[in-house]
Amino acid sequence: MAIYHLSVKLITRTTGRSATAAAAYRAGEKILDNRTGQTFDYSRKKEVTYRRIFAPPNTPQWMKDREQLWNAVEQSEIRKDAQVAREIEVALPIELSPSQHIILLERFVHTQLTSKKIIADVCIHNKKGNPHAHILLTTRDINITNDGFGKKNRDWNSKEQLEEWREQWAKHCNRRLSIASSKSRIDHRSLQDQGLDQIPTVHVGANCHAMDKRCITSKRKELNTLIKEKNMSNEKNKQFIASLKLEGEAELVQEEIVQAKKSKHLFLNPTDFNNSKKYREAIFARTYIPILLEIFADHCTGVDEIETDIGTCFRINLNGGGKVFDYGSQIKVANGTDEEIKVAIKLAVEKGWQGIHLTGSDDFKSKVFVEAVLSGAFPPEKITGYKPSKADLEVVRDCKPTLKITNDSSVIKSYVVEKSDGSGTSSAEQAHLPRLKI
Repeated sequence: MAIYHLSVKLITRTTGRSATAAAAYRAGEKILDNRTGQTFDYSRKKEVTYRRIFAPPNTPQWMKDREQLWNAVEQSEIRKDAQVAREIEVALPIELSPSQHIILLERFVHTQLTSKKIIADVCIHNKKGNPHAHILLTTRDINITNDGFGKKNRDWNSKEQLEEWREQWAKHCNRRLSIASSKSRIDHRSLQDQGLDQIPTVHVGANCHAMDKRCITSKRKELNTLIKEKNMSNEKNKQFIASLKLEGEAELVQEEIVQAKKSKHLFLNPTDFNNSKKYREAIFARTYIPILLEIFADHCTGVDEIETDIGTCFRINLNGGGKVFDYGSQIKVANGTDEEIKVAIKLAVEKGWQGIHLTGSDDFKSKVFVEAVLSGAFPPEKITGYKPSKADLEVVRDCKPTLKITNDSSVIKSYVVEKSDGSGTSSAEQAHLPRLKI
């Protein structure tokens, strides 16, 4: 279950810390501190799965180099008690995939940090059961004229700024969870402010975790176990009541999915094998339309929730007159135009799909394959239901000569899918092909 965590702390010399050491540890890299001559080497740290420096427009190129950036930060500070950096630490929802974590962080950093002229060094630590991110921030304004740093920006220390970051992180997480068809939500407010009848857990801390590794149970952990059991019993009662309202809908959902598979020009999510519940939740999510409008603001004139012959869906009305239909675990396009295909691929990426399975005409599949590969949205081996032609491969090789791709059936897999007339592949074909489960 997704949890809310966002904490902000300062990296100060008073506590014997430095920006270079903090950056090296969080990025899992080796950095030399030019001010002290000390080398910080954390290159053996294996849990770092993503690292990137985000900078405002017109930032000098050298500031996008981690070692140069944080050495310059240290050089710009003279005081012995200087605040050299600020860190935002956030918990990443376990319901989201690693690629969705990256999209979530990039959106948050662009809207809340770099837009305010803050440089952010973002690293993801993918610990088992505890994926989280460290966002290391500069404390001074960028001085483009002098190609360095200017004055300290005290506005970033305000309580109002902290509350804004906390609220916006919750909103960004909930948007991604909604797009991923997850019912989990987080809230930056306290349980009391939310009006929830739950007991808050106590902070465990690193010492208690160390005790746990030595098979020593701390009193704090015992207390949290009791609190969680009490809260969970209340939550199970609520979930049981909610599940009664969905009784009898499973067959209807399955029928809609079967009918959707028979349609032409369809994208299917081949990695979601248990999507009935997610599919239903995506259709009835009240916040889903505003999310789609935000994502495709430059591409569409509006989004409607409509009833079609294969079920309820969200229709994205494109500027050029095209239409893309979002059925949750399926995406359908009206005519197979280039504009529709680009939006459909972007929607699949936004929803966190790890691959796409295609139905429809060969011309449609060819367009999708080439666009998906050349745009970098999906690698060739993650596009199934279509075996690329020699012409497709030539186009890809011409535009991306470094991409290794062959026309071997062992590389480009196919799936058994019902044809639009209700028939399927022959029994001989079915014996050699895995069946796509939707």
